[in-house]
Amino acid sequence: MHVRRNGRIWIVIVLLLCGLSASACVKYEIRTYEIRQRAFTHDSTRLWSDYHEEYEFIANRRATLLGKPKTSGTTVPPHLTGLAFSGGGIRSATFHLGVLQAVQELDKLKEIDYLSTVSGGSYVGGWMAAHLGSDQEDDLGYLIETKDPNRLVDDREDFVEHLRDHSGFIQEGGFFEGPKLIGSYLWRLPLYLVWDLGLHIKTVPSVGNELHLYSPYRDRIELTYMRGKEATGLTQLNRNLISPYFIVNGNLVNRGRPRGYPGDKPYFENYNFEFTHDFSGSDGLGYVRTPGFGRPVVEVLDKDKNLAWENPAWVVVEDPPDKPCDQLPQADTAKGAPCVRLSDAMTISGAALDIDSIFAETYHNDFTRTLMRFASAPFNLNFEYQTWNYARRYNDFLGTIWDYLVMMTWRRISGPNTVDRWIEITDGAFFDNTGVFALLRRGVTHVIVGDATLDTDWTYHYLKLLRERLRRYVGSGAEWCGEFPADHEIVWHRRFWLKRRDGTTAVIDFIKPYAYNPALFKGNPTLTRAGTPFLSPRPEPKRDLSRDPLTDLKYPTHLDSKRIVNQGSKKKEVEQIDRAISRVVKFASPPQSRSLFAQTSTFFQWYSTEEFEAYRLLGYLMGKTYLSDIAFNDAALVPVGGCVPL
Repeated sequence: MHVRRNGRIWIVIVLLLCGLSASACVKYEIRTYEIRQRAFTHDSTRLWSDYHEEYEFIANRRATLLGKPKTSGTTVPPHLTGLAFSGGGIRSATFHLGVLQAVQELDKLKEIDYLSTVSGGSYVGGWMAAHLGSDQEDDLGYLIETKDPNRLVDDREDFVEHLRDHSGFIQEGGFFEGPKLIGSYLWRLPLYLVWDLGLHIKTVPSVGNELHLYSPYRDRIELTYMRGKEATGLTQLNRNLISPYFIVNGNLVNRGRPRGYPGDKPYFENYNFEFTHDFSGSDGLGYVRTPGFGRPVVEVLDKDKNLAWENPAWVVVEDPPDKPCDQLPQADTAKGAPCVRLSDAMTISGAALDIDSIFAETYHNDFTRTLMRFASAPFNLNFEYQTWNYARRYNDFLGTIWDYLVMMTWRRISGPNTVDRWIEITDGAFFDNTGVFALLRRGVTHVIVGDATLDTDWTYHYLKLLRERLRRYVGSGAEWCGEFPADHEIVWHRRFWLKRRDGTTAVIDFIKPYAYNPALFKGNPTLTRAGTPFLSPRPEPKRDLSRDPLTDLKYPTHLDSKRIVNQGSKKKEVEQIDRAISRVVKFASPPQSRSLFAQTSTFFQWYSTEEFEAYRLLGYLMGKTYLSDIAFNDAALVPVGGCVPL
């Protein structure tokens, strides 16, 4: 009996170790996928070799939607265009839904080649990418996929209506939906604190992510933005020529190795991670073919197909049969998700709990706010996604044991690294909160940036920060052309140009939602002192400040109603714009203005229908106002105004 009991114990131990090693007991078919090392920053000589799959898609899309001839097989399409949507949770998703509606109404969406998103921007970007395609109904007869962009963004259709109904995350689930959501976080929290943060133990990704705070967050994203499309995989993106090429930006917690531009200092904040239809990865690890991402690694090879210890070119992985994500039997998902879903990428892109923003709104004293940041640091939990490290050679059974020993000891102190068996990916805002860098490195020359992020320190220096990031990212010798705002200057729209060292130019339209009202400045009252440039002398081109001064609370949203209304060519359009302005102004006026519209903290975004409509309409109105004269041609790339070094 004693021997039999010991035998059972050993069987349990062996099975547990088999599950942890994830390859010792079950064998799958192996496949080889390319790992591409891309130029770190914009390099016109390498653009085609780095991104030719994307350019071929764009050339085909242009030929189909615009009736233009397809470019030759080795030519980067001219005048690449892109939308870059920032983070900011539901606030950002709802605001950028309005921007999408304006772009479509201006008949410009078909001319947009790229959509690069972060966090909340990824919510609405993924929503659009998933629901644009061949007409498809769910089991109840509701249309959940359409090939008509007009129908998708029409606020009277069921697609937008579903977002409106679920804008509160817990609004439509009845009484028990709120406790259910909170409970799903609470039972996972102690496991996460002990297992992940305390012991630093990782496990099979499918198990680790299910026990992680990440999992209920993903479920909520799927309910709100992926209705009926939960199983959409990354490799299913851009399967048609309707949606722009989609890039979801994340942040590599495992710190990529520093790489830089020739003859200049390396860029050390190399944490980027990108999800696309063709390749997913980072500068630090390289970019693996997306079908091979998330699978257990057998070998990593160099360009000559020899074992690689650095600069991998090929990865051999264990692959399940070729079936959609939702049709694989449970046995085939034991080692991890058979493919990474679009909802995974959307959730990863925004997976962070920022307690800092709560203290930033609560404590108005700068010194107190700084102290509270340190106090809240342990509670800023990153809901990171765990997956296999495709750039690291897979170990044998004993190597697995060694990996766990390392993770539980000194790796807890040194932090994760790209040599680890697993990689962790989280909120893309830690690398690029606007999604603009993914576009600039691809040679995009016409960029529209929507920045709906919260200024937690109430200093309004977002364009200054963008300029500093551009200087480090593009390198010395580049120039900023056009008007540059002073520090602490609120700007709702700015058009400027980036001139690179090689002479290529990109024009950037930057849109930032604010509402002008006294409550806006309560976070940092010093900004209202005499002489403080907290408002641009010309935040809106062509505005008559003598007739509509910025301090006039008649238009607390800053929107010039006459200018916007004049854009309407028909009576119906004028009435539509007038109603939109009235709803936004009403919501932004006292007493609602005490909620700091449009700067609500991401943490407190449990939106009512009124809030949803206010943010959607604000995005729509700003898009109609500032993008009405946008053009994607050579003339648009000529800088207006002087140029200064970055």
